[in-house]
Amino acid sequence: MADKPSLPVWQPLTFSGVASFSHAPANRLLVVQTAVAVWVAACLVFGLSRTWFPVVTKAVAELQDFGTVRGGQMAWPVKEAVLLGENRFLGLVVDLEETGETGQTADLQFEFGRHRVKVVSLLGYTSFPYEPGWSIELNRPVLDPWWGAWRPVIGFAVGLATVGLLLVSWALLATLGCGPLRLLAWLANRDTTLRGCWRIAAAAWLSGSLWMGGAVLLYAAEQLSLVGLALAVGFHFLLGLTYSVVAPFRLPAKVAEPDALTGNPFTTPPTVEPSPVTPPERPAPANPFRPADDSNSGG
Repeated sequence: MADKPSLPVWQPLTFSGVASFSHAPANRLLVVQTAVAVWVAACLVFGLSRTWFPVVTKAVAELQDFGTVRGGQMAWPVKEAVLLGENRFLGLVVDLEETGETGQTADLQFEFGRHRVKVVSLLGYTSFPYEPGWSIELNRPVLDPWWGAWRPVIGFAVGLATVGLLLVSWALLATLGCGPLRLLAWLANRDTTLRGCWRIAAAAWLSGSLWMGGAVLLYAAEQLSLVGLALAVGFHFLLGLTYSVVAPFRLPAKVAEPDALTGNPFTTPPTVEPSPVTPPERPAPANPFRPADDSNSGG
């Protein structure tokens, strides 16, 4: 049987690299997936530490000594709108009467009103009412030590949740895409199996995830706008679909094997008896008593 061509099995950046996972061990794909997931999680946690966490730290320091959410409404000692903290990425506002006096310059802004919290972005806004059973302390004596103690834990939890969410989502996408990829590979006469197509469908999303990690870093460094980040998310899905469709065509073509190699390799091949060889006939010895032929005599 002819050996399969050796392809790189450690990088998902090229179509051939993604296709090579079809014949690679499953644990190798898991190692590469984990490395990519850790990269994305690290980029996200770093981005939060540069964008959102400083605003929350400043907002906690600006809180009053009294403030709470109980019985479905917020109790706050000041009626005027107060901007607790803001940068280009996040804004936190307390506006009991929802006057909108502080305006909006951040990409995402949370406005805490008397009966609800509004989430405002470039796409518009949505609101969530306070539940009657909620009991939340929004004052500096309670939140300042709590945020100082739990800030590293929250960052670690976000990173761990990101890794788990990515691994699960890649598995679901691979399960949904392995069937169509197997059909595509069969139509293209490519050498693979359904399990190999599952690994291709899983590896196809890794390149886009690497791209998304870089996009988050660019956004945190203020080199990419919120609209650019949204476009990067769309490009991530387009990149994954492109790798899924093109990678099967980078697989080696299926070669028809000879009949002698298609049988059971554990059976003894039949013995072929050699055909008997008939020896050539020898000429009869001459008779010394036979008279010579008259045609050979002279006269």
